[in-house]
Amino acid sequence: MKRLFNLLLLVLFIGIMATPAYSQFEGEITFTLEQFGPVESEITRFKVTSFNDRIYIASEADVNVITGLKSDGLLVRNDLQDFVFNTGENQALKVTKADLDGLMNMIERFSGQSQTSAGGQSNWENRIIETDNTKQHLGYDIKEIRLLGETVDQYVSIWLTEDIKMMWGIMTNVWNRAGNRFLDPEFPIELVMNSNSFPLLVEVIDNGRLAAKFESVGVETGNFDRSVLELSDQKRLVSITEVMMNMFR
Repeated sequence: MKRLFNLLLLVLFIGIMATPAYSQFEGEITFTLEQFGPVESEITRFKVTSFNDRIYIASEADVNVITGLKSDGLLVRNDLQDFVFNTGENQALKVTKADLDGLMNMIERFSGQSQTSAGGQSNWENRIIETDNTKQHLGYDIKEIRLLGETVDQYVSIWLTEDIKMMWGIMTNVWNRAGNRFLDPEFPIELVMNSNSFPLLVEVIDNGRLAAKFESVGVETGNFDRSVLELSDQKRLVSITEVMMNMFR
């Protein structure tokens, strides 16, 4: 069940980074991820800003991008077909779709696994339940879908709204090539990576108890900071090739 939870959070995070082709949600959503331990719970907070064809994800905790390089924010620029990781006050790592394609080509050559063998639809029909449960969350109508675990008291409850829609843009191609290398081949990726609904609340139940919760705690569609979707002139962009060369010097 713990593996299922970790895989789901990865999907949700990547899903949030998706850039739309149309019907883009415009606004700012604040999320918390809370994991309940034996002594005290651990809470991580991050914010997603979306407007036009760009999305910025800010985290209160640094995330390792590659060895020795951390980032507290990711800018997805669908108009320029790239991803920009904020790695310092005056520096950012730029990763293009071509960079990712080249990396995946190299992995496939060394592993002997083709692009087509890495894809495919999931086979979760018998472990997905569309319940009749509905409620409101932050003013949005949400309905529940459950992913069953190994026992009856282990499942993931996903609450989706049809009032927030995001299209996948360049993330679709990236995920089709790389996603199944990190997830169980039978994970129902199409359940959460779709353009018809968006998860506002996810609850992980383990042994009948709430083990973790991924929750939107604020949605702002009027007054929000759009400047985070642009890079300042002082920000120097470095390529992944430059970063790798500096690591080996």
